[in-house]
Amino acid sequence: MGLSEILLILVVVLILFGPEDLPVIARSIGKLIFEIRKATNELTKEFQNTIDTPTNIMNKAFEQTTSSRGVEKDKDAPKSEAEDPEADDDLLTYEDEVKKDPLAELPLDMVSYEEKGASR
Repeated sequence: MGLSEILLILVVVLILFGPEDLPVIARSIGKLIFEIRKATNELTKEFQNTIDTPTNIMNKAFEQTTSSRGVEKDKDAPKSEAEDPEADDDLLTYEDEVKKDPLAELPLDMVSYEEKGASR
């Protein structure tokens, strides 16, 4: 739109509605345009999130698989515990496990420690 077209529209609106109603109409049109822009921005964001969601999921899955698998080790990288005999962390062995009585957590009135083969 050119300047002459805008001036023509303003003159027609001024003649039709008068100078008293012109600010009210301008405010209403401004609010309407604001609401339309807000709605279109929300729709655009929602469409963009819908499009980006599968891509983001794939990228996260790829990052998790590559980080859990590990990358090629550099020669300058620190040695792992298996390669370093001076590692301070002790590994648990079968002998270290303490055998727990599965009935120990139950209330005593529910548990009966009868010998095998005892008659009732």
